[in-house]
Formats: sequence, C-alpha cells, structure tokens
Amino acid sequence: MDDQDYIEFDQYLQGELAVEELIAFEARLRNEPAFEKEFRLYKEVHAHLQYKFENETETNAFKENLGHISSTHFNKTKALEETPKKSKVFRLGQLAIAASVVIFIGVFAFNQFSNPAYSDYNSHDPMTVVRGVDDIENLIVATKAFNKEDYIKANALLGMAHEKNSENKELQLYYAITHLELDNFKAADALLTNLAQGNSAYKYKATWYAALSQLKQKNTPASIALLKQIPEHADDYKQAKKLLNKLE
Repeated sequence: MDDQDYIEFDQYLQGELAVEELIAFEARLRNEPAFEKEFRLYKEVHAHLQYKFENETETNAFKENLGHISSTHFNKTKALEETPKKSKVFRLGQLAIAASVVIFIGVFAFNQFSNPAYSDYNSHDPMTVVRGVDDIENLIVATKAFNKEDYIKANALLGMAHEKNSENKELQLYYAITHLELDNFKAADALLTNLAQGNSAYKYKATWYAALSQLKQKNTPASIALLKQIPEHADDYKQAKKLLNKLE
C-alpha cells in the first residue's frame, strides 16, 4: 500500500470522493483482494477509535489512562520525525498506534465490566453502489450519506430507491440498517425478518442485524434466539458467538 491509498481510505469513509473517484475506488475493492483487506483493517481502526473517543461519559477514566500511554508513545515518535510538517499519512499512523494501544491494553478490560450494547457492534461494512437499481446518481448520493453515517439522509434516499426496486436484497439490507440506526424498529425488523427468512446471500447478515435490533430494544431473549440461528459458516458467526456468550 502506498500513502495515497490510506488518504483515499479516509476520504471514502468521510464521503469526500467525487463520483468518478468513488466508482474507481469501489472497483479496486472488488478486484484487488490486498487492497480490500487493507481497507477493512483501516476501517476497523477508524470505527473503533471513533466509538471509544466519542462515548466520553462511559470511557472517560479509561481515556485518561490511554492518553498518558499514547502521549508517551507519540513523544518518542515525534523525536524521530525530522520533517517539520506532518503529513496526513503520519497522522493516520498515529491513529493506528493509538488503536493498537486501545485494543491491546484497554478494550478487553473495559468490555469485561460493561454490558453489551448495540453501539458496541454497529460498525457496518461500507456500503457500495448497489447494482441493478434505477436512478444510479441518486443511489451514489445515498451511498455517500450512509458511509458518512448520515442515516437520516441515507434513509430517505434509500427509501425512494426501495420503492422502485423492492426485490433488491442488498438494497433492503442497507435500508433496514438505516431504519435501525434511527430507531425505526418496526420498519427495520420487517425488512430484516423478510431477508432472514429468505435464501439470499444476505440471509444470515440480516439475522445478525435482527439480533442487534432486539439488543438495541433491550429484548435479550429475542436477541439470544436470533443469534443461535447463525451457523458457523456465516461471516458474522464469530462476533455473534461472542455476543451470545455475554448475553447468556
């Protein structure tokens, strides 16, 4: 990976890529396994830091300890840095260091003393432009909004697309996620149940999100029942198993 790749990762997650750049970026995700793997790692770091640092009321004491540890590490890094201006890539490198500190020093201990919550698991895969949908320009705007976590805008745009493409399973999944993020549980659960009861490629992904919906609604028994329906070969099995162990 070169420096420009990491800059594009950041721009993609912030919804800053132009239409042509967005299409080219998503083509690389589909066609270049190494690029896609590196992006997933970067996204996990980005999402993890965002969650940990934005939830100050729950993690304030933890962050103070982390700040002491990470500042010590950053001071060492700064001493080695000879260039007077820090590049964006160097800033991203600092984030990666901070993420490592969080993951290996604090996260495990923090999770042992907290009840599982929806916000612990709502790090969604980036939405890519859904194929086979009418009004592609409108859908590109919806995709950008979803990836910027502007779920109100994404929900409205995906709703219009869903009206014209109600059989598109991928579209249904992302539309359901926006409803879930906005606490529109009735709409989210209806879409997710329809997918979970079907035989599409999104069957178990929908089951996972249906379980998260019940978790968010504090219906633990329903969440447990849904988690038990996710088989070992499903992409979300490992995190479903971890959540199940915490709930039971």
